[in-house]
Amino acid sequence: MAYIYELEVRMWEAAKHRDPEAFLEVVSPDAVMVCGGQRCTGAEYARIIPEFDCASFILEQFEIVNQDVDSVQVHYVVRTQVSDPANQELAGTFRVTTTWRNIEGNWKAVFNMDHRIG
Repeated sequence: MAYIYELEVRMWEAAKHRDPEAFLEVVSPDAVMVCGGQRCTGAEYARIIPEFDCASFILEQFEIVNQDVDSVQVHYVVRTQVSDPANQELAGTFRVTTTWRNIEGNWKAVFNMDHRIG
């Protein structure tokens, strides 16, 4: 499912470019986002995207954990760097899982969670 990998990259590119509209093109506004130990919706997360500091990212160890006709769950490791040293808590290595769902012909992230590993 290369397409799901591409959607995951689009989500990270939206964060990197601080583009909430592009973020919501691939993330459901009602998605459950659990990041840094905090829970919010996709719409709430999109509101913080303009302040998000992600100078670069690399996705590694990408794997499909579960798949059916209308949903896919993935797991991977992401390595991030920031542009401002004051945002160093956003840099590092994280395990990430995302659940993608086909909603009326459009694949959207409906769940995303990360955990720092380095």
